[in-house]
Amino acid sequence: MGMGPQLETPAAAVGAPPTIPSPATPAGGGGSYAVLQCGEDSAYVRDAYGGYFNVFRALLEEDGERWRVYRAVRGELPSDAEAAGIDGFVISGSCSDAHGDEPWILALVDLVRRVHAAGKRVLGVCFGHQLLCRALGGRTGRSAKGWDIGVSCMHPTAAAARLFAPLKLPVHMPIIEFHQDEVWDLPPHAEVLARSDKTGVEMFRLGDRAIGVQGHPEYSKDILMSIADRLLQHNLILDCQVDVAKASFDVRTPDKELWRKVCTGFLKGRLQSQQKQHKLLL
Repeated sequence: MGMGPQLETPAAAVGAPPTIPSPATPAGGGGSYAVLQCGEDSAYVRDAYGGYFNVFRALLEEDGERWRVYRAVRGELPSDAEAAGIDGFVISGSCSDAHGDEPWILALVDLVRRVHAAGKRVLGVCFGHQLLCRALGGRTGRSAKGWDIGVSCMHPTAAAARLFAPLKLPVHMPIIEFHQDEVWDLPPHAEVLARSDKTGVEMFRLGDRAIGVQGHPEYSKDILMSIADRLLQHNLILDCQVDVAKASFDVRTPDKELWRKVCTGFLKGRLQSQQKQHKLLL
């Protein structure tokens, strides 16, 4: 949960084909990627950035790549042929619950299962982190500790240190958070990559094709505060929670550049080659 109140009613999701072929990416191409947007653009983000899709592109896009957005919250998902031509998917945040049973959520769960089975890389962010967990066999739900809003410090596990060895991860990885749901149980064979004082599964992976991040690597302070103000107006959070969120930026700064390297390293499939190079240099 991380985009604020739903302002528009999503259309019902349509059924998806049972399988997705997985052709090899053509040599020399910059790669093709898709954002599965699970919340409507707020007025602020639309005016300031042109929408959440552009916010993700600013963090993840590199020269020569092809990016497009599917508004999953409206039931818009890639066709069989489109999904086959996409190398990696990013599942965004949402005001909805990843454990919910709205038609568009169930359709998205089915799509994620199919693209993962086809060998596509999937990066889940906030709601997307939780939905990825659900789709792959885990459980999610409300956090017993309530809302987590502001800058939090994730602490990488030994598994994360090995996976991202070339990046030499610091012991503290500040990131912006905005959620009240969390991962309860990991999917079978998945492993935790980061924890925080408030959330036991801040980051997880399943093999080398699925990674979930509970925080928002794409957010900046202004986006967070615009959402907080909107939730406050709807009486969904308290004044004191907004004050704590504001104060968190005085304590630590989100390491957006680090998170850019983490997310692009995974999504673009560079981790294994970087690990081999790192070992050769040791």
